[in-house]
Amino acid sequence: MTTGDLRPDEAADPVAFVDLLRQLKDASRLTYRQLEQRAAASGDVLARSTAADVLRRSTLPRPEVLAAFVRACGAGDQVDAWLRARDRLAVGAYAPTSPASSHPPTEATGPASADVLVGGRPDEAGPRWFTRPAPLALLAVAAVLAALGAWFLRPDDDERRPTTPQAGAGTSSSATTGVSAGPSSGPKGGLTEIRPARSPQLCLTEGRDRTGEYPSEVAVQRRCTEATPPDTYLEPVTAGLYFIKWNHPVQGPGCLTIREGDPARNLLEPWKDCRKDREIQLFRFESTGSAPTAYRIRPARGDLCVGLRDDDTAASADALIEALVEPCTGGTDQEFLIAAPAAG
Repeated sequence: MTTGDLRPDEAADPVAFVDLLRQLKDASRLTYRQLEQRAAASGDVLARSTAADVLRRSTLPRPEVLAAFVRACGAGDQVDAWLRARDRLAVGAYAPTSPASSHPPTEATGPASADVLVGGRPDEAGPRWFTRPAPLALLAVAAVLAALGAWFLRPDDDERRPTTPQAGAGTSSSATTGVSAGPSSGPKGGLTEIRPARSPQLCLTEGRDRTGEYPSEVAVQRRCTEATPPDTYLEPVTAGLYFIKWNHPVQGPGCLTIREGDPARNLLEPWKDCRKDREIQLFRFESTGSAPTAYRIRPARGDLCVGLRDDDTAASADALIEALVEPCTGGTDQEFLIAAPAAG
């Protein structure tokens, strides 16, 4: 069998799709180490552990991982066919369902509560965005939304419109938030970019958990030229504490929130419901002194820092590495440059 004998368009589900990827690797007769080396020679990033994870799981790999894998296996001329097949399957895997059908409101009167989840998937406390499908899947989701005639849980117009809060706006007491407020010496509120100090060509933005265990959007590092949408905003909440907000033209606004349960424990994901008394949505910024805009990002609760999952990744790496909360180390993977986007 050659790589050309495989038909990804015939895969009926993600399990069958991944099985075809296993056959692709078998046909290439390459080891995981060789796949990693071939990917690097082509300008792709495909760690051997990532390639192994792709074939160990029964979920669809991210498009860029899939493309790198197929090219490394020697089927570069078939990348588009594999991506089209993945997009087709992603429509079924990630298309939202009505929360009214699977999670009816607990109250007998009035509209659904703001805590009813977008997409109908339960979580610890609040609603997430829709997961972002790949481009072809996004068109299908848009068609579903158009047929329904409206968003689920449409925010008010004022909530949908991105805000540029002034410093000190929206203040509340520490008794309200349940945390002790630090000195108000952090960055200005409003439109911003959060760049890892070790890789300033990258920005924190939306992406997916590389393990494939969690299908919703989480915060990852990505090239800044590819980081919008969503737009990132800092909103001061109380002295020294902020919401880190994303605003997306489809999903609307959401606050980055620390996941407290598995899978994806300690990763950051956007929730539509932002609350000043929810500690897992509040962050403080401590200047590191290494540059005027360099900060450590600290959750309001506990003695932790926001960092990047692979703290030994080279500064020049262009990998979609997840942000997470972890013990503070003082390392460069826990230092971020925070400033308004450059004009133009």
